[in-house]
Amino acid sequence: MNISKSVIACAIAASLVTGAYAVASSNKTNAAVAMYGVGAPMAWPERKALITTVVQKWSAYVQKVHGIKPQVWARSMGATFASADPANFRRAAKMTTYEGMIATLLGQKTTDAKIIDTLAKDSSQATLAALASPASGLVYTMIQPCRIIDTRVIDTKMDPNEEYDYEASRPGGNFTDQGGSDTDCGMPADPAAVVMNVTVVAAEGSGFLTLWPYGTAMPLASSNNYSVGRNTNNQVIVRQTIGDLKDFAMYANRKVHVVADVVGYFAAPSAVAASPLDTSVANGVDNQVGHNEAYTATANCPAGYSVTGGGSVVSPHSPWLTTAESYPNGNGWTVRGVNLGGDVVVHARAVCARN
Repeated sequence: MNISKSVIACAIAASLVTGAYAVASSNKTNAAVAMYGVGAPMAWPERKALITTVVQKWSAYVQKVHGIKPQVWARSMGATFASADPANFRRAAKMTTYEGMIATLLGQKTTDAKIIDTLAKDSSQATLAALASPASGLVYTMIQPCRIIDTRVIDTKMDPNEEYDYEASRPGGNFTDQGGSDTDCGMPADPAAVVMNVTVVAAEGSGFLTLWPYGTAMPLASSNNYSVGRNTNNQVIVRQTIGDLKDFAMYANRKVHVVADVVGYFAAPSAVAASPLDTSVANGVDNQVGHNEAYTATANCPAGYSVTGGGSVVSPHSPWLTTAESYPNGNGWTVRGVNLGGDVVVHARAVCARN
């Protein structure tokens, strides 16, 4: 008897959903649910239907791409399904990529979802460089991969359910106390985000690793999913907390070793000193001006220059020389006035800048 693949898929999804919404509907047996609360106002039938939609749509993908059994994934998502904002959950169910669905479910910005989507499809250096769009105001800089964390070197395996705080930027210093390089890895002061290859080694159980900015709430998102007997690697972008004791935090729900190699960073573009303004002073012809005589004097800028300012020069100096007007005139500067004192020589002066 032949049974269609779609029927089998629906049967599998139905069993997975049972586990997922069983966890989501519990506020006692799941620590994450207790931490985040059981959902914003939404009728349970609707939330259950959304769980069904998401699990049916993405369970096979999770197993194929992330190597996590559908049953395990569905149950692990229970707390997230339970606490997701209704509007976010409705939008997430319509997303066309898994990464976009997760980002929307967690209330992340669309731009964050696009970044995650891009990384999921292609984590090449060229792709990462393309993420630094002009709109973000950040520039991505690739560096030679450099180790900033290796818990094996410092013989400090991460204990489960504990937060560990690290630094990714130590100009002029090193990362030896984190098990990393004895150099500063070429990292600048206070990058906005770092790009790291994060590897979980010797996990003592199947679970997840999460990285997030130091001093902020731990997100409901996984940076690396691991299992016993298998070293798993993932390339992640981690925002940094600037101006605080540490840069980012890390959490694992099983005892693991972690190795992190930084491969690039996002930062505001460095200020570049402006080239000195190429200026020149142009003097007009001398004008002999007697007592009570009016004068008009003009100085013109040479070809290739534009007038930016000007004034007049008098010899000998006289407090009785008045200036009625001083203004740009074409590509030069003109001054007008009256000499109320003895005879003087007056000429105009123009300040010119190269075009």
